[in-house]
Amino acid sequence: MKRKVNLLIVALSLVMTGAYAQVTNEGTLKIESGTDMVVMTNYHNTSTGTHVNEGNFHAKADFINDGTITPASTGHTYFDSSSNTLQKLTGTNTAITFNNLTVNNTAASNDGVEVDSGFDLTVTNTLNMTSGKLRLKDDAMLIQTHTGATSNTGTSHLLIDQDGAKNAYRYNYWSSPVHDAAGTYRVQNVLMDGTTPNQFHPTLVDYLGGTNYEGDATSNPIKLSGFWFYKYIDGVINAYNEQDWIRLFDVSTNPPTASAGADINPAEGYIMKGPDAGASYSDRQNYTFEGIPNDGDYVVTISANKEYLVGNPYASALDADAFINDNISGTAVIDGTIYFWHHWSTNTHVYTEYGGGYATYNLSGTAAAATLHAHFVNSTDPTNPDPIVPKRYIPVGQGFVVRSATTSGGNIIFKNSQRAFVREGANSVQFGPDQAYLNENGVMSRVYLAYLNPTGGHRQITLAFTDGVATPGFDYGYDGIIPEEGDDDMFFRIDDNGMNFGYVIQGTGLYHEEDMFPLTIKVTNPGLHMIQLDARENFDHPTYIYDRVMNTTSKIDTDFPFEILLDSGVYENRFYLVFRTIEQMDTEQFDTDTFQVSAENDNIHLLNPENVRIDRIRVYDMLGKEVLKVSPNTDASTVEIPFYFGESTYVIMIEGEGKTINLKFINH
Repeated sequence: MKRKVNLLIVALSLVMTGAYAQVTNEGTLKIESGTDMVVMTNYHNTSTGTHVNEGNFHAKADFINDGTITPASTGHTYFDSSSNTLQKLTGTNTAITFNNLTVNNTAASNDGVEVDSGFDLTVTNTLNMTSGKLRLKDDAMLIQTHTGATSNTGTSHLLIDQDGAKNAYRYNYWSSPVHDAAGTYRVQNVLMDGTTPNQFHPTLVDYLGGTNYEGDATSNPIKLSGFWFYKYIDGVINAYNEQDWIRLFDVSTNPPTASAGADINPAEGYIMKGPDAGASYSDRQNYTFEGIPNDGDYVVTISANKEYLVGNPYASALDADAFINDNISGTAVIDGTIYFWHHWSTNTHVYTEYGGGYATYNLSGTAAAATLHAHFVNSTDPTNPDPIVPKRYIPVGQGFVVRSATTSGGNIIFKNSQRAFVREGANSVQFGPDQAYLNENGVMSRVYLAYLNPTGGHRQITLAFTDGVATPGFDYGYDGIIPEEGDDDMFFRIDDNGMNFGYVIQGTGLYHEEDMFPLTIKVTNPGLHMIQLDARENFDHPTYIYDRVMNTTSKIDTDFPFEILLDSGVYENRFYLVFRTIEQMDTEQFDTDTFQVSAENDNIHLLNPENVRIDRIRVYDMLGKEVLKVSPNTDASTVEIPFYFGESTYVIMIEGEGKTINLKFINH
């Protein structure tokens, strides 16, 4: 018995020009439930057309969409030609949603379905990969929106391109949007030579072992050195440890073979270097990922006090904010900051000479990678030529590092609701300040500070004011721990429940003029150290550095730094980011000639000729550490205070009668 055909059709026509034929919809085409519609020629949903599929729509040629596709809660779309080796999804309206989609191209020597550049192909339920491939061209993406585990079926492949650094000395941090039939992936099974982009049948990359530390970009296919392929699984929080980096290849032979750790789970990442030792910093190499598309929930388990190299597991962008929020809600699994490796050195495999570091992102904002990594002080390329900061949307194939919530850990969740269609550019970058983040996550404004050390290094740290979602203390997702400390460096210190980390991103509450944010400056190389503004977002208040020892405030701007000569040491209690001058602070100042101070023979000698009432005396060393505090409560003209500290320069702070003054003295 034939199935009843039940169509609601307005303005559907067959257009033929010579040998060319296409079905054109210029009105409303609704395929009702229980109905099959088979289009043997190209199907064109015009700019005036509305396509609604609640039944079964079979495309036997190309699907051209210039109009509206109304999502339905039922319905199935099939690309199932047996005669056309290639079917295309094209058109000017690039946002298409299908309820269920089947790719079942059975033509001889079939390619499959090509999704045109810029398309946002969304499938709300099942993707059946039966026969033929699904090729996402250029920056086209696939998004699936159902909840829970994967609903995909079939073993045919998806293909999607991504580019990385071509230089053979630069690390790329990757993940994979596809997997093997076993549910995991091996790099050597899914990574293809994409030198010619948008292929349906690319060739697997070749690999070199032995002492071949550089690849070969001139061969066909390209060759990569297996020496630099690692994954990083639940590692100890130590930027320089080696024991938790697991090789993906046994490079004792050439070509190399798979190592015992070659299998990688979806959402886990890996690192590799490019194929060309002669390539410049900016040169890019295109790759193709081919395999079964990842879909649904993926879980990566992290232990307490560990870090993990993970990555975007989908054939679309990943919303970092959604990912962070999902993994800090309730009992936090991660600390809520994402670390992206930025590598700009192009001339060495020697780790101590790399130019690179970790840029950070969280709900408060971003901070660029520093150019003063502790192991980079001898770099022949100490200047970062292109300071990239992460953006909200993580590109296809991008790997990144996360850290556990310090006292717990648990299951890191990736899921379809974190997927987004965002092309690389303003809001998504492959690894300044980004106006797109203003007023998101309760963040109202940002201040970006730059620390410049005597060797030319640069550290950016970020302060974000929020509408109350963050506090002056530690908040998961809003405070970013420094990924590595340089020999000469600067970072925030906050109340973090005794963890005692430095922070490159600090989220806090509403802006208040009287707020003071302590800065720690770590000095190995004595000399001129500077602090200036890198940038501001939605913030126009004057900005100052308060020197607690000298009791001074210095205004800073993007081209007007605070400069000071510092000896080696760690300055933890001396410098603060503030927003008012010393004259505007609560305490009035004594005149500089009100007191005279000296120290010798284990005593501080304080002359008080005006008989000022002295309530409290504090003494600081030049690092800002308080070494003595007394409350003499006297107006005597001479005050003697025992002082059993070494020969050095100190600062005495005298308080009384609602006033204060800081004076420098040398202990003999």
